[in-house]
Amino acid sequence: MRIIYRHSRPWALLSLAQESWAKHTPLLRVAAIMGILLFSFWAGMGPHWDYRYPLHVDEWFALGFTQSMLEDGSLQYTTPYGRGEISYHPEMGFHLLLGFLKTITGLSWMGLYRVAPGAMVALLAFLVYALGRRDGFGWAAALFVPLIPTSIRTLGPTFLVPVSAAMIFIPVTLLVLHRLEARGMGQSLWLLLILIGGTIFVHPPTEGVVTALAALYLAALMAEALAVRRYRAATNLVAAVGVRMLIPIIVLGVWLPSVSKSTLERAVAGDPGISRYLGFNAGFFEAFGVIAVALFVWGIFIFVLDRRYGLRTYVLPVLTVFLLLFLNFVYPRYQLGPSILYERGWSYLGLFMAILAGYGVASFFRSVPALSKSMEALVSHRFSGWTRVICIGVGIAVVAAALTTGLFNEQRGDYARYYHMMDDQVYADFVWLGQHTAPGHKVVMMEPSLAWAYPPIAGPGNMVSGAASAPFRTKWAKQVREVLITGNVDTEWLRQQGVSVLYTGLPGSQKYAPIKNSELLEVRPGVYLVPAERAGEH
Repeated sequence: MRIIYRHSRPWALLSLAQESWAKHTPLLRVAAIMGILLFSFWAGMGPHWDYRYPLHVDEWFALGFTQSMLEDGSLQYTTPYGRGEISYHPEMGFHLLLGFLKTITGLSWMGLYRVAPGAMVALLAFLVYALGRRDGFGWAAALFVPLIPTSIRTLGPTFLVPVSAAMIFIPVTLLVLHRLEARGMGQSLWLLLILIGGTIFVHPPTEGVVTALAALYLAALMAEALAVRRYRAATNLVAAVGVRMLIPIIVLGVWLPSVSKSTLERAVAGDPGISRYLGFNAGFFEAFGVIAVALFVWGIFIFVLDRRYGLRTYVLPVLTVFLLLFLNFVYPRYQLGPSILYERGWSYLGLFMAILAGYGVASFFRSVPALSKSMEALVSHRFSGWTRVICIGVGIAVVAAALTTGLFNEQRGDYARYYHMMDDQVYADFVWLGQHTAPGHKVVMMEPSLAWAYPPIAGPGNMVSGAASAPFRTKWAKQVREVLITGNVDTEWLRQQGVSVLYTGLPGSQKYAPIKNSELLEVRPGVYLVPAERAGEH
């Protein structure tokens, strides 16, 4: 009896755990998903815990445009960056979202930013969980969402930028497509139209990914209908595919004809984009984590093998493989395709990898009973009761190792290349300038990339001149940098630019660039007034 008891202990423990889970399943599931969401929020705020300012210029100018939109109360407004009027910005959906959040929360821009990046990652994880919940892989896929790498170049979910907001439409689109037959074609197509309407105004490149997903899924459904001679259903699906493909083309052609034309030209001509300056992206897979990449490879194999969704099963793996080939071979070698897809496609790839890695992990845990029985035949009777415990323990250890090595590996930090553009001294100077500069007067920065942060900090009505995301690509920035190096400031040149104030603060150094000009009036360290042109001067 003693021997039997000893052998049955693991089974007794498992039975007790299963009984407890059965009694408290709803509560435990809520606790588990809350834990995953908190983990996602924590990981999303990783770059921001010890730095309270936005990390990327795209975050700053999104705040600047949104502030001007709210101030004018219209989607047509004067840009705070001194370049005329904005009329229906291509990413106005994201600006509307930011403005809505700021209005209902009553937070300052910096207050909103203290929680928004983590909340975006948590929301993405929740939607990935919803995608796989019914099929049993939602919890695992959600766990891997925080592993999606973010970098200064490619952006990603831990930045408050349009691409990270638009990424939430991808799992929702997949969820709708997976439930097409259950919900009914008509209802699902309405949902798809809403999704495209949201994505196209938040981040047009992401809309292309959503369109590709929908078109491929609907084409697979059409093929399934033809295979069983449901010709009427196939005809309806042909119409659905046609409408789904034409809508984004028509909307972009009417709303943004110049953007759609330039995108097509770049795709055909092979524009290298920013790669001509920075080279091609590297280190993504190391940043995701070697173990997590291995789980992704396992997951894509199991996903295809299961064929859970019929022919539609192949859509996500095919699109993922296409992205892998495009990002790692086609574009770097031949420069074929739009450069924006190369720069932003890494985030989409990371999302697909997280979903498929989660599917692989969930499939392993589903197979534990069968696997443990197979193991029992290979071990002595004395240890047969421990096989299931060992399998579960190994699975948990692998997941923990994947998350740990993915989040804390050195290559992830090298890939991100975060830098702190804003500091407390510059922030205080911008606040002071906003309080003491009359509306409509332009301020110019000695550091062009710093200019993007000025309007959101200085407040409504404040304008800046010469903001540049990539200073090495603009003539203006080169001129300003020459001034920065020599210290020789031409007053007449500043007047020609419509500048009233010159700011010489340097980001991250707590220092001000020295200048050589006796005409400028220094009213505060690093702040100079540009005198108005006197009568008779030319």
